[in-house]
Amino acid sequence: MKCPHCYAELRYRERSNRTCSKCKQQFALEPKANEYKLHDLSLRDLFKRLSNNGAIRFTSEQALGAALRRQKSTTGFPCGLYILATIIAAFLFGMVNIVLEISAFFIVIPVILAWIIIGYLSTRMQQSKRSPSLTTFEDKIIKPWMLKYGRPEGLILNEEAIKLSLMSPPIHPSATKMAILTPSAAVRAFIVANELPQRFGMIALPPQINANHEPWLRAVRERRLPVYVLHEASLNGCLLVRDVYQLWQLPVDHPVIDLGINPRDVLVTKNQLVMRVKPDPELLQKVTAFTRLQSGEIDWLKQGNVAPLYGIPPARLLAMLLAGGRAGKVGFMSWPKAA
Repeated sequence: MKCPHCYAELRYRERSNRTCSKCKQQFALEPKANEYKLHDLSLRDLFKRLSNNGAIRFTSEQALGAALRRQKSTTGFPCGLYILATIIAAFLFGMVNIVLEISAFFIVIPVILAWIIIGYLSTRMQQSKRSPSLTTFEDKIIKPWMLKYGRPEGLILNEEAIKLSLMSPPIHPSATKMAILTPSAAVRAFIVANELPQRFGMIALPPQINANHEPWLRAVRERRLPVYVLHEASLNGCLLVRDVYQLWQLPVDHPVIDLGINPRDVLVTKNQLVMRVKPDPELLQKVTAFTRLQSGEIDWLKQGNVAPLYGIPPARLLAMLLAGGRAGKVGFMSWPKAA
């Protein structure tokens, strides 16, 4: 890794106790000591990228999603393992061939089997666990970095995001022009922190409305304002578009737009963060009866796949919301690529 102070390239033995052997200054993160393989400079660059050099406010949950995407991308294709498996399998079965005089054709079969096994195990290893601990990520990664270098520009910690998400919309109900329904407290905080209500009349509300939100929901109902549903690609998420009418007591002809994420979006999108969870049989039955999903999407959900909202880069999420605020219906597949 590179020292964040003198930029010297340091081998592991040259940075014991998180101290540079060249300039003698200590750094915050040892990449071999955290599961995300982050060091001070890589986390700094991650913060800058998420904030678009300070232009966007982002949550620590979005930083966790970026770290998980980075971790997945750096795992890489196991070419070395394939080569090693080929050499070992060929050598072993070559020896068997010499001793037992078996046809060389049969050497190919175990080599192919070794490839398949390594490929399967590699794919399983790259699948992230469901719901990694945001508290642990903040305590072991973000806060030690902040203690050394100060608060990164634009960062919203989880405690702050929860407070923002519970606030009443910062505009009068009469100024409301559209509603974003999303279960994600971090996304609701993201919308408020980036001042989208003031700029576009966009309010962000949870599925379960409390008394404080009722004036804004009443405005949505009475003025038939469009409701955009932003959800994760999961069993619960895919059902939310169906359930919004009952949750918000909307008439069946109320304008509701599904922004995603849907399984079909993930299947054609590169580098989308995908988690694993044991699928709930009851929810799976409901989703199977939900005819708006294609068979391939249902199969994807049956495998326990989940694509969380915090896996979406902030710039991409903001661009989608801005486009929705200006032009109406915009879905996941129309989202501009993040920097």
